[in-house]
Amino acid sequence: MTNATIDPADARRASGHAPSHPFAAPPPETEDPARQVGEIFRRLSGCQATYGEAGFTRIAKTVLVALGRAAMDEAERQARHLRERTAPAPPGIRVSATARRVDFDNWDPGERD
Repeated sequence: MTNATIDPADARRASGHAPSHPFAAPPPETEDPARQVGEIFRRLSGCQATYGEAGFTRIAKTVLVALGRAAMDEAERQARHLRERTAPAPPGIRVSATARRVDFDNWDPGERD
């Protein structure tokens, strides 16, 4: 038996669990667009300070590609929604949740008791 001391950082790497990084944290829970954009810039400037110019250039290119892909996905989603809304209605009987409701109580004013 040996008295070898294992560094906790080495143990995490060996177990396959990388330490969580603030750049990989989930986005903040907010509806404020300015806060979301500010978070993007905060993380990008942190990447520049952490990884240097060459690493930052690669990260910025990847972020721009991801932004373009996300914008295209959203544009396609909105176009699909618009296409569905403007498509002609299919023929036949249409049932909707907002259809006129009639209260039927089985009483016919034409009947004599």
